[in-house]
Amino acid sequence: MNMIVRSLNRTFGARMAKSGRFVLLETTGRKSGRKSATPVGYEHAGEGALYVGAGSATAHWAHNLLADPRCRASLNGETRDYHAEALDGDAREAALRAVKGRYGPGMADRIGAGPVFRLQPVRAAD
Repeated sequence: MNMIVRSLNRTFGARMAKSGRFVLLETTGRKSGRKSATPVGYEHAGEGALYVGAGSATAHWAHNLLADPRCRASLNGETRDYHAEALDGDAREAALRAVKGRYGPGMADRIGAGPVFRLQPVRAAD
C-alpha cells in the first residue's frame, strides 16, 4: 500500500502543488534517510511561512519533520527550503483553524489528527 501511495504522490503531487491547492512537502526519512515528497494541505502564515497539519497521528511526513525539521516545499511552481516548528497549545489551534478554513468543512476531519507545524522559510546567507 505504501508503494502505491508513494507512486501516486510522485505522479500527482507536483501537479497538485503547481495548482496552488496543496504544497508538495519533501522531508528526509527518519529511518531510511531518503527524500520523500507528499502533497499536504496548507495555509499561509505570513512572511513566507506556511501552516501544515497531519491528518493522522501516524503520518510519516510529520514524524520525519519531528526527527529532522529541515524540509523543502513546492508551491505554485516555486520550491523553497524551510525549517519546521511543531506547534502546540493555542498556536496549534490557531494554525488548525487557518488550514481548515482554507479547505472548508469537507476537509475539517482530515486535518489535525496528527502534528501541526509552522514552516518557516530559510533565508539565504548574504
